[in-house]
Amino acid sequence: MLLLGALAVGLAACGSSSSSSTSTTGATPTTSPTSTTTRPSGSSTTTSTAAGTAACRTSSLALTFGSPNGSAGAIHYTLTFQNTGSTPCTLFGFPGVSFLDGSGTQIGQPAQREGGTPTTVTVAAGASAYASVAVTDPGIPPCSGSTAASQVKVFPPGETHAATLATPSGMLVCSSPNTAGYRSSTVTPVSATAL
Repeated sequence: MLLLGALAVGLAACGSSSSSSTSTTGATPTTSPTSTTTRPSGSSTTTSTAAGTAACRTSSLALTFGSPNGSAGAIHYTLTFQNTGSTPCTLFGFPGVSFLDGSGTQIGQPAQREGGTPTTVTVAAGASAYASVAVTDPGIPPCSGSTAASQVKVFPPGETHAATLATPSGMLVCSSPNTAGYRSSTVTPVSATAL
């Protein structure tokens, strides 16, 4: 009987130490930080949210075609993509660029891709990304004729809807090259900084 009583007291002490250990270790603060630590590791949720950020749509971008900046054999223009939406979006790759005459007819071939390896650019709301467009001087052979461009048609990377912008006045684009493979214009991939 005495032995049984001592055993009951021992079990009660064990149970209370285990329940006090549960309230200390199993207290929600301890589990909670673990789930909070899982969240920051679910900060890979934040990272995957960043990685899963939607691509920029033409409708949420304001595009501008910059002023001419000459160099030997070509004239360079900065193409700016400003995010007018309220959330970040991403741009990856090369924009599609072609030049149009006064009647809306495309002049020559679209701009050829040139430059570095594309990287994903996350564009915050109100921020901008950039690409560089170079137009070969049509006064230099092998171009035998040029046409005045009045508009530039731009497809943001991955988009099927274009924006059409006015070009600087007096802009000429080669419309009749004498050589196969002649590049009347080139475009770089989108970048986080203006080139």
